[in-house]
Amino acid sequence: MAFIVTKVVISVGHNVLSIELAFNILQRKVFVDNKVDVFILTLDVNEVIETAEHIKKCCFSNLNELIVTGDYLEAFSKADYLLLMTNLNASDRVVHENIHNLDHVFKKAKLFDRLANPNARIVVMGPWSNTWLQIFAEVATRLRKCNFTGLSRHHVSKALGIIARKLDCEIQELSDVYVWGKHHLDITNAKKKTKFGPGKYDLQCMVKTQNVMDLLPSNWIDNVFTPQFEAVQIVKTYRQCVISAVCYHIIDWCQGTYDRTVCMTLFIHQPGHINDCVFSSYPVVISKSGQISVRNIETDSQQYVKLYTYLENQQKEKCLIRNYIKYNNIE
Repeated sequence: MAFIVTKVVISVGHNVLSIELAFNILQRKVFVDNKVDVFILTLDVNEVIETAEHIKKCCFSNLNELIVTGDYLEAFSKADYLLLMTNLNASDRVVHENIHNLDHVFKKAKLFDRLANPNARIVVMGPWSNTWLQIFAEVATRLRKCNFTGLSRHHVSKALGIIARKLDCEIQELSDVYVWGKHHLDITNAKKKTKFGPGKYDLQCMVKTQNVMDLLPSNWIDNVFTPQFEAVQIVKTYRQCVISAVCYHIIDWCQGTYDRTVCMTLFIHQPGHINDCVFSSYPVVISKSGQISVRNIETDSQQYVKLYTYLENQQKEKCLIRNYIKYNNIE
């Protein structure tokens, strides 16, 4: 019986993360029943090959091939997915004034656009992922820009964890926590739903819904929650959070979220609007067929003001990227 093979390229610049991401993708059967060819793209081929042998010994039924390589041509050729980690951690001003320092990203984008399958999908993670996505979108001539996405749900997971600890509840009881723009957190309409077992004369469980903002002291939000959310995480903790987020990002993208709202960074095309052809995180619902519906935002809300400012900056960045492409013959 013929089976479908999905080629997944992992390029994250961190050997441990590469191995753990590959392991989790296979363990969780992210691509359902498809066989998977995993290509780990790294500069430390010999070191990673030795560790990768442990994955092969696990005998995952969905693993077709596991290849560690430093050759971009080999990795990108006919790829179906690219999982890419940025290596950028700088201020807005530094990035905008030194766009030429991202020349390696322009080259990767051009090569992937030329070699990957026409319906290839990209997931970018890490600081400045929106900038890298914008570069890929501006360089791409073959690939569909709607298939370029970035990770933002790990920010949601971090926020949910902090709130759950404060309220002494399960993360599953919390909902409607969103990320807009680059990583602007929105808990304005966050809910806590607590289930109570059926009483003596009840036929079903009762659900109590409360607004999270009513349960959290305002001084705690300003002095504890916000600093903790914005703080840099311990590498190991951050790594596990990102790995989990990547897996569920792909699962929801491929299989749909039904009525669940999740956050992802994506390319919006609405001619004449401030968010035209730039990347931003939005709360979305994804149908089983893959149709993505973006959640609306009230134009008089504080979130809208911050999002609008972010999108204006993204438009400027898009112009810088386009100019760099034009004057450096990258097209």
